Amino acid sequence: MIYFSDEALLYGLKEKRTDCIRQLYRDYFPLARSIVEKNSGSYQDAEDVFQDGIIVLYQKIRSGPVQLNCSLKTFFYSICRNIWMQRLDRKWRLLYQDEFVNEPLEDYDAPAFEIHEDKLEKTRLYQLHFLSLPADCQKILRMFLSKVSMKEITVTMGFKDVTYAKTRKYLCKNMLRKKILRDPMYQRFLHYE
Repeated sequence: MIYFSDEALLYGLKEKRTDCIRQLYRDYFPLARSIVEKNSGSYQDAEDVFQDGIIVLYQKIRSGPVQLNCSLKTFFYSICRNIWMQRLDRKWRLLYQDEFVNEPLEDYDAPAFEIHEDKLEKTRLYQLHFLSLPADCQKILRMFLSKVSMKEITVTMGFKDVTYAKTRKYLCKNMLRKKILRDPMYQRFLHYE
């Protein structure tokens, strides 16, 4: 088995050499899988992220010389991580949508009704997990979502400083996010375009 250096892999990918592409799959797919599965994703998600990572890398190579300040493996890891984090962020934002389709019942439109039902289910899922958070987390997130300043949150909650309040808000938000992402009902809302 031939093992290619980082430069040879980049050149081989640019030339679409199957032996280089095979090495990328063999050596780099476990990276994508690790990123995705550690962050609430499935094996299929990892395959998608890996494919998208290869496409991004290929486009970078085709657009000009790639100057690496690290190993190709590290560079590819960061590409895949960014792809997956963007997808998670997009999925997470779906849960915060609060505008509903307000169609009169006599003007029943099946697609609009389905959209309305999906948004209601997302809201129920969010509320279910929000209410399972500790009381202090609920209070912090309610204030944050009501646009209360971090300084006011610090005073209200009796925290020592704004930095600690931000940390607590982050931990609470992350706890909520993980609860929602682990819920089997949430899988229904995962749509990739």
